[in-house]
Parts: sequence; structure tokens; C-alpha cells
Amino acid sequence: MAGRYWTTVLAASVGLLMAWSLAGHQADAFPVNEWEPLRDSASVAAIAETLHAGAPWREPTSGMAFVWMPEGCFRMGNANSEDRDHDEGPVHDVCLSGFWLGQHEVTQGEWRQVMHNNPAQFRRGDDYPVERVSWDDAEMFIGKMNRLYEGRLLFRLPTESEWEYSCRDGGHDVRYAGGGDADRVAWYQHNSGGSPQRHSSRAANHLGLADMSGNVWEWVHDSYRGDGYSKHGRDNPVWAGETVYRVIRGGAWNTPVAAVRCANRGFESFISKKPDIGLRLVVTLPKKGENRGRPSLKDLPL
Repeated sequence: MAGRYWTTVLAASVGLLMAWSLAGHQADAFPVNEWEPLRDSASVAAIAETLHAGAPWREPTSGMAFVWMPEGCFRMGNANSEDRDHDEGPVHDVCLSGFWLGQHEVTQGEWRQVMHNNPAQFRRGDDYPVERVSWDDAEMFIGKMNRLYEGRLLFRLPTESEWEYSCRDGGHDVRYAGGGDADRVAWYQHNSGGSPQRHSSRAANHLGLADMSGNVWEWVHDSYRGDGYSKHGRDNPVWAGETVYRVIRGGAWNTPVAAVRCANRGFESFISKKPDIGLRLVVTLPKKGENRGRPSLKDLPL
């Protein structure tokens, strides 16, 4: 009897230990189907109406700050044949509509306000970029934001052309986001101390965008292809071919300085979760004449 008693106690203890361990892992897991409304439709409509082309905007649920990127045309790609990777050409004309872009990379605090978890490896504070998120995780985050705003505002990852245009101060011929001095504008292998740093702790570029060069790589919408630029049209191009790879831009805290160039392109599998990859978002308004109620398939991100 005594042996059976202690066997029962031991089994119960092991069960409790396993439950405690599982709860600890689930604390950082991504919630599934967590689409609870964060405010009523009238409040959503009122917030959406505060967004006006040409003006900055702060999203109240997450706290994300957005900067207006005016429409414009530029020469995308790297024209310097002696200082470019094979996938940075051909140089081609691109024209973009205006959009809002995140002033800095999505932070751990902003992510947690929406997703109620923190997937980052380097948990040094709410003002540090969220990382260790896959492209699919980013799409889950975006889906939740779009659900919140019922199609009145549209959140998505930037296209690769939007990202480069913004990094290059509106399409100017600059090497890094903010000029030619990497140490002034970027956290990278040489100066980061081996980890991501607090957002906006290096100089912003001339459009007011921080960390476009360095800190963490940023997912963009496009699928990766080495000759992807040859597939671009002129107006608002995006390449979304059937491949497991997605483009990342900007370099990171653990990359050499060449990787933080505005023209540099990287890529990873859409399921990759790494401590040097994060994201920043674009916001747009529905096109003129479109219903600003719940999104249809054609209204969803590119």
C-alpha cells in the first residue's frame, strides 16, 4: 500500500511539473484565432478619420508611429557595378503612390499590445525591436490590425520598392539610410555590441525614419528572386511569385557594413524565426470609391 501511495504522489508531482513547464512555454506562444474586438465600430471609424495624407499618425492600440511617404518616382537598384551584388540590378524606373511607413521597426512593446506575447530573444525592454518573428508571424500581426480597423485602414508589409524608396530619402542616391556614415545611422556588426539596440538611438534619415539601415532585418511583402527586378513594372511594382523565400532589407546588428546599404537585398524562408529579423509596417487608405467597411479579398494587403 505504501509503495502504491508514493507511486501515486510521484505521478501527480510529475503531472504538475509538466503542466507548469507547458504553461511557461505557452506564455510566449502565438495565440490562435484571437480576434477579439478592441473597440467598437464607432471608435474605429473616428480613429480612421484622423489619418490624413501628408501628416504623421500614431496608431492608438499599439502606439506605432507612422510617417507620410509622398508619391514619387526613382531609379531603383544599384548603378555602381563595382559595388553591388548580382541581385541589385538592373536599375529601373519605379513610381509609387503615397503611403505611411512606420517611423521605426515594430518594437516588443508594440507587438505585445496587439499579440499579447513577446517572441523576441533579446528581451531588453519595450523600446527594442521585436525579432524572432517569421514572415507568417508578421502576416498574423497584420491580419489582427486589419480586423481591428474593419477595412477602414489597411496595414501590410512594405513592398520592396516602397522600402528602398523610403530608405533612400525618397529615392535619392544615398548609400545608407541618412547619408554615407554608417556609424552615425546604423547598428551593425562593428558597433552593436552583439545585440539589437533601442530603436531610434541612431540618427534618422531625412524623412524621419530610424533604423532603416541596421538593427534588425525587416521583412517586406515581396517574394525573393535573384532577377526579380527584371519582373518589375513601373507603377507600384511587387513580385509575389511562388517561392518559399521572402525578401528582407536593411541589414542587422550582426551583419557587416555592406549589408546595411540601402540597395542591399537579403532573403529568408517565410517560416524563418531569427533574432536578427523584425518588421515595420505600411498603412494605406482604401482607394477612392471603395467601401470603407469590412475588407473584401481585393482590399486586403497586396
